[in-house]
Amino acid sequence: MLIRLLLFNFAVVIFAGSSAAQESPRFFQVVEDAIVCVSDVTNPPDFNAAECEVRELHDLNPQGRIIWFKASIELPPEVVAAETPLALHIGALASSEFYWNGDLIGSNGAPGASKAEETPGKLDAAIFVPWRLLRAGANELSIKMASFHNLVQVHTPVHYLYVAAARPATAPLSFYYVPALLTASAFVLAAVYFGLISITDRRQFGTVMIALMAMFAGGQLCAESLRGFVVYSYPWQIWRLIAVTFCASGFALAMMAYVARRFQPKYWRVLLGIAVTVIVLVVTFAPGFDFKALLSLAAICLMALLSVIKPALTGIKGAVITAGALIGFLLLIIVDEQAFLDRTFYFAAGMLTVALFVDQARVMRHIRADRQAIQSRAEQLELELLRRRIAPHFLMNTLNALTEWVESDPATGVKMIDALAEEFRLLGQMSHRPLVPLADEIALCQRHLEVMSYRVDRAFSLQVENIDEKFAVPPGIIHTLIENAFTHGRFADGAMFKLNQINLAEQLTLTLTTPPVDAPGSQKNASGGEGLAYVRKRLTAAFGTSASFTDGPGADGGWVSQLCFTGTVSTH
Repeated sequence: MLIRLLLFNFAVVIFAGSSAAQESPRFFQVVEDAIVCVSDVTNPPDFNAAECEVRELHDLNPQGRIIWFKASIELPPEVVAAETPLALHIGALASSEFYWNGDLIGSNGAPGASKAEETPGKLDAAIFVPWRLLRAGANELSIKMASFHNLVQVHTPVHYLYVAAARPATAPLSFYYVPALLTASAFVLAAVYFGLISITDRRQFGTVMIALMAMFAGGQLCAESLRGFVVYSYPWQIWRLIAVTFCASGFALAMMAYVARRFQPKYWRVLLGIAVTVIVLVVTFAPGFDFKALLSLAAICLMALLSVIKPALTGIKGAVITAGALIGFLLLIIVDEQAFLDRTFYFAAGMLTVALFVDQARVMRHIRADRQAIQSRAEQLELELLRRRIAPHFLMNTLNALTEWVESDPATGVKMIDALAEEFRLLGQMSHRPLVPLADEIALCQRHLEVMSYRVDRAFSLQVENIDEKFAVPPGIIHTLIENAFTHGRFADGAMFKLNQINLAEQLTLTLTTPPVDAPGSQKNASGGEGLAYVRKRLTAAFGTSASFTDGPGADGGWVSQLCFTGTVSTH
């Protein structure tokens, strides 16, 4: 990153100098190494002392101490003769004092021997070099530097140091981030668009993840480019780096969540948990904030690629284009590692977001197609039901529940429609018969409870005891009682309906016990309505006065319905 930044600054200087059309000679010199002494003296020390040593710029470390270092700046005679305005440009997490040929020319903050004594300097600063101090040939640059205000120790506290044309400290950095900023509007639009879709329909998991990817990429762009437009004290740099690492990790996890949920639905939670663990380990143990962010992105992208390879090989739609985008993302990390987080990441993130958007659009089309197909199938069932003059009260709510299941979990939606189809098939078989075996009626009731379980996402069941399955009853009477119970009551998860048979001499009694309702008082009108009228009419039509029907509240808070048959009753 440092080398690329300096080369870019050099290009800026060349461009600025050419626009000046030879008004003054151009000059640019990077300080790559210096003589370093650890000393808290007020004036520049003796750099020839035995304890001083030559160190490369990126190895300078003023954290928790005061250091002095000296470098030589070679000025061409024409630069000095033209009185070219020069400045010392420095980027470091430290406060500094600057001496040119032994004279103090400025300071950035105030170096001190402790946190209390130090005044933090700006992260990026430009110190003007007076013309009177310039001389042709070798010039001595000495800098006193200290750093006590960092939140944590950093790997490379000194980023760059060079002498060039005088200009604002952040001007070269602003130009450096311009290419990346061209992607900002795309991330904002993507975050807003997919965010609105996810708000209106929170079951669209993919759109939520794409919105998060765009949001984290945009947040990282803001944090990364902030340095080019805002001059701030060096202690804030740690928080900026934390923000960059956080956004990079968030982007990686949102990407992993989308890919895993889309192509490994059975194991996506496990894969996401592994990804979170990897991020935590990288952030905790990897050196340097830039390396933490870069390694997080690379590791999670590789995980996502591995999870999509098998679906791509087996022909799962969308897997190939997703795998291609992930491979491109990884290649850009490898090829442009130095500048990836600064600029290349945003183009790579845009490419990946577009690829996932295309895949998500396909998924949404399929969901709409599945929903329309199920709605069409449900409408056909409804027409068949109406043709047979059977119209259960739960139909409309069931169709609405079907739509919700299809959008959130198509597999469950298919199970629900199959259960509903089986219930209607049994109704169709029984509707034209005056009597049916009790076994068929029980099967019909079980299908209805299965449908209701899907409809309200609670488990219901029917327990039968001492039942003669060959006993003949009018079709739909037990089914109607259970349906009527749901019309007038709301039941807790795991509620169990009970049907038992008691034989006493010439009398046979079927007792249906409805569990207590979840909301007290909601069954107060359960004894009226068309449903119970249907039961009474069917009993009268089939058995005359030899059968009767009574119902009322049970001792446990539920509802008890009894069908009594007296005299000779056929069981075939």
